[in-house]
Amino acid sequence: MEFDGDALTIDLSMSKEEIKEFEAFVRPRIDYIDRIEIVDGGILKSSALLALLMSLKKTRRELIIPFLEKGVTVSPAYGTIHWICHDKTRTS
Repeated sequence: MEFDGDALTIDLSMSKEEIKEFEAFVRPRIDYIDRIEIVDGGILKSSALLALLMSLKKTRRELIIPFLEKGVTVSPAYGTIHWICHDKTRTS
């Protein structure tokens, strides 16, 4: 994990313990982070990281996470994973 100004860079290959530490670090600072980048070449080890990134995006909609916008990744543990990430807020 590397923090540079308003951008945070992480690796997909975090263990569950590292994901817990990442969450403990990022949650109190979420208002000061504008972008979360993923290091190229990382392999998703735990779906918990994907769930956490989705939760962070839902918590702070203006947060930019290019990895989520791709909508797909390939993991030796999980195969090809697709998801849909809607950025629009609901209006009633």
